[in-house]
Parts: sequence; structure tokens; C-alpha cells
Amino acid sequence: MSEVQNQGQQQGQEQQEPVNISLQDIATVVQLIDIVSRRGGIEGNEMAGVGMLRNKLETFLRQNTPEEQGGEGDGTVSANGSIPVDAPLAGKVKS
Repeated sequence: MSEVQNQGQQQGQEQQEPVNISLQDIATVVQLIDIVSRRGGIEGNEMAGVGMLRNKLETFLRQNTPEEQGGEGDGTVSANGSIPVDAPLAGKVKS
């Protein structure tokens, strides 16, 4: 009986669509890191690792943002950590 249940679970997992992460999702993570660090939510011994991850994500965004989207309205995080007006958390997070 459990073998039939396992097969049903495997088929259900195969039918699920894969999760896709967009550039906007990555930009949101960078924004969250900036906000949490400003609020003191990262301890000193964690800052190096979190900072390296943040910088890596920001570099990835810069390398993968299409040229024609350049400028201020492209949905990416600027170097000073400002939150774009159209960002998913812009209305929910106080800078």
C-alpha cells in the first residue's frame, strides 16, 4: 500500500512546475539584506558572509540586467541601497 502512495507522490512532484527566480526576486533579496542590516538585524560575526552574498547578488543583477532597461526605472537596487518605487516591498518597508 505504501508503494502505491509513494508512486502517487512522485507523480504529483513530477507534475509541479519548476520554480523560477527572476531578476526582480534577486533585487528584492538585496533590498531585504540592506533593510535588515540598517535595522541591526545582522550580528557582527554574520556581516562578512551576508555582505559577500549581497555583493555577489548585486553583481549578478548588474551583469544580467538588459541594457535597454538601464537607468533609474529598471527595478534593480542602486549602490546606495535605495528602494525603487515599483519594488515589491516598497510600500511595506520603511527605509
